[in-house]
Amino acid sequence: MKKFWEYISIRAEHALPTKRVMSLAMIFLAGFHLFLLFIFLGFQIFPMAVVDLVCVLLYVYCYCQLQNERKSLLFIFNLSYGAILLHAVIAVFLIGTNSGFRLYLIAMMPLGYYAAYNFNSRKQAVNPMLYVMLSVMAFVILQVISSYIAPVYSYGNPMIDRVIFSINYVVAVIFIVGFFSTLLNQIRILEDLREKQNKRLENLSKTDALTGLSNRWSVQERYSQSEVLMEGYSLILGDIDDFKAVNDTYGHNIGDEVLKGVAGAFKSAVRDGDTVCRWGGEEFLVFLPKCSKKDARYTAQRILENVRKMKTKSEEGEFFKVTMTLGVASYQEAEEFSEVVRIADERLYDGKQNGKNQVV
Repeated sequence: MKKFWEYISIRAEHALPTKRVMSLAMIFLAGFHLFLLFIFLGFQIFPMAVVDLVCVLLYVYCYCQLQNERKSLLFIFNLSYGAILLHAVIAVFLIGTNSGFRLYLIAMMPLGYYAAYNFNSRKQAVNPMLYVMLSVMAFVILQVISSYIAPVYSYGNPMIDRVIFSINYVVAVIFIVGFFSTLLNQIRILEDLREKQNKRLENLSKTDALTGLSNRWSVQERYSQSEVLMEGYSLILGDIDDFKAVNDTYGHNIGDEVLKGVAGAFKSAVRDGDTVCRWGGEEFLVFLPKCSKKDARYTAQRILENVRKMKTKSEEGEFFKVTMTLGVASYQEAEEFSEVVRIADERLYDGKQNGKNQVV
């Protein structure tokens, strides 16, 4: 019951597939027409009983075709749509409008949009207005004709008419709610999926594929936020020492493992609000908002110690050490972000020239 309520409230986790929806509709329609068959037999309205018997057989046929997939879904949809339309027209002619069978002509109008959403493809185009116009034309024609022609049969009691009208009203509402909730659940779930995919693509556009760190674009975006908030910041720019030799000696697969290990060393040394970025190649940059140069130096020292503690193993099982040189700069040393990066890079270069494996 909870899942049913969530479904008609457009909060379902999964929308029913089209084939499943149509199969349930065929079962429901066959059962309802079987119910009408016994009613009309009881009131000895035999032409309507015959019509309902044919409808029961038709919906059973449609259900079997759905299970065997011998016909297209659109063909079965159109066949059942035509059966509902024809049944409503015959019922109004034979027993009049008071029993409420004309309500199905109104209930069927939205079904064209369900068909257009689910059956449109390059091979077949479904125009929902064709279904709407067909239902409207049938409704108007029956309205005009019923004004001049009396029904052929009667239940013999106005109370029976009201009961049948109420039943048809409820069934028409169930029909509308069922198809509309299915359609809207499909649309909502598709939109949720698209939103998740967009977020995933956005994350991919901001992330380095190998290390999982942010990329340059993310750092630029984070800097823009700090600029708007007028936050101070510092930068740490680090470069793996002799990384080319690592690739040449141990191969690029091991080189990739080194990059991943260094990325972990950076992440474990910074605060939650700091942004660690793979700046390019073997270079890493940390953007530290609301951080003085002195505190940034302590962070850089922690990074350096983490890298020194790394145990990297070659494919032959040989362990080797990795070191880094890091340059630190602060927003107070230049007006532009690119200039602060340049200062950190110059200090990094000085560290390379003076023995490597240090913070400058």
